[in-house]
Amino acid sequence: MTKGVPISVVGSVNSDYSVFMKRLPRPGETVLALDSARFAGGKGFNQAVAATRAGGDVMFRFSVGDDEDGSFLTGFLEGESMKSVPLLDENLKTSRAYILVDESGENQISVIPGANYSPKLKGFDFDDGPGFLVLQLEIGNENNLSVAKKAHQAGWTTVLTPAPWSQFDSELLEFVDVLTLNETEAIQIAGHSDFMVSGQVISEKVQTVFVTRGASGVAIFQDSKLVGQVDAMSVVSIDATGAGDTFCGYVVTGLAQGLSPMEAAQLGTIAAGISVQTRGAANSIPQRSQVDLILSGLR
Repeated sequence: MTKGVPISVVGSVNSDYSVFMKRLPRPGETVLALDSARFAGGKGFNQAVAATRAGGDVMFRFSVGDDEDGSFLTGFLEGESMKSVPLLDENLKTSRAYILVDESGENQISVIPGANYSPKLKGFDFDDGPGFLVLQLEIGNENNLSVAKKAHQAGWTTVLTPAPWSQFDSELLEFVDVLTLNETEAIQIAGHSDFMVSGQVISEKVQTVFVTRGASGVAIFQDSKLVGQVDAMSVVSIDATGAGDTFCGYVVTGLAQGLSPMEAAQLGTIAAGISVQTRGAANSIPQRSQVDLILSGLR
């Protein structure tokens, strides 16, 4: 198995402070927790780890502050085989995410972006393609637009996960070739209440659109049409944090290795199904050998 064309993830890193409880609190309510832990996370971080564990040739570019959380995150990356370029911004603190997780794996997340918004992230350039750039919305619109324009000019394929939705800027779609997003995000972007119509509308502007639907699997759209669907794994979910990022990282590596969108989506769906059975984000992402073992049993 070849690593495929290069993948550059320019994105966020967070120290994830997770709290586990039977159910999520309602507004104004206090709920006693069962346990808590700190994990390495951030959408960019998770996607870079996923793409690497999927077998991709990954370069991860990110920014941290001069603090203990930054040391924790860069230390985690030392155990991964990807290449990384950490930028130190002494004027900002490393990003933190505070995550509440219930016993079914559902979560509520609040993020303090800190160094993820560092203007230093604009400084990256790209060799002429082919290659894949992976972006999310946790590093600020200005950073994303700057990086996406450079990648577009170099002939790279840009993949975007438009989360958190509150930071979405439609101008970015002009430089995006592939979208991986969940059903809610698709509906929000398209302005339609039906995910099927939403996927069709978005694929008028973006070459390939993967809409993840949790236990209902993944729908793939191209040229205003539904071109395929992949069923989700039947598993008991413990913590869904990072599942969408796991899917994205595996899909990008699959595409970089020459797989079709359907084949890449199948890889991503299996990887995400494995990830939700373990607490945490990056630490729950499976190795490619685990995914291939399950995939071989489906053929």
